[in-house]
Amino acid sequence: MFRFLANVLVLATAVIAVVHDIDVGKGASLSFAPDTLTAAVGDTLNFHFYSGSGGHSVVSGPFSSPCEPATDAFFSGYIKGDLVGDMTFIVTINSTDPIWFYCSLEAHCMDGMVGVVNPPSGQTVSDYVENASGKQASAPAALQGGVLTTMTSGSGSASTSTSSSTSGSGSVTSMPVSSLSSLSASVPGLSVETTMPTSTGTSVSAATTSKSSSTSSGVAATSTPSGGGKNTDLSVMLGVVMGGLGVAALMA
Repeated sequence: MFRFLANVLVLATAVIAVVHDIDVGKGASLSFAPDTLTAAVGDTLNFHFYSGSGGHSVVSGPFSSPCEPATDAFFSGYIKGDLVGDMTFIVTINSTDPIWFYCSLEAHCMDGMVGVVNPPSGQTVSDYVENASGKQASAPAALQGGVLTTMTSGSGSASTSTSSSTSGSGSVTSMPVSSLSSLSASVPGLSVETTMPTSTGTSVSAATTSKSSSTSSGVAATSTPSGGGKNTDLSVMLGVVMGGLGVAALMA
């Protein structure tokens, strides 16, 4: 019974998690939009790279060393802006500590292309940019700390380019499929999907993704606004929990 309840709690955490959409250099601008946001443990950061917006990247690093990656940084890799179709780098929050991030291409970081998740009191994006003056941006050698998805325009499909190891300040921490399967087996008649939808209109499960609907950009029409549908999902989850408790009581 306790294992069943633990599985329910794992599922509940996944259901109420919020997706935060961040546009990277959209419209050829040197900016992240938004560049400041608050996120909870389990929330997802979806960094959207758009075709025709020029090359960019996203790297996490400490406030004390502007434009330099943290030891456990997440890094999207260099994303060319001339590709056909949009790309999204997905990172899951596993700590409420501040996460500073920047574009490592050329002088973009020093020119103000930076952002922060859960900013601490007394430290702002403007402070980071000021401290970055005269620096030279750097990045890890390869993609890490997240999952990069590629959506080809007109193909009706999407594929996961790569996934990587976890990072301390922000990492991909997916709910184990085994936990979901155990939950489904514990409650007669309960069917649990093992794919997690993302705001790009794709579903990420293990190393594959599939497009849930057709859009011109692959992002906007099927994106889930930050916090959108949270109350509905929570109500559904509470229903599952209560139903599960009833079944557990009958089995006791």
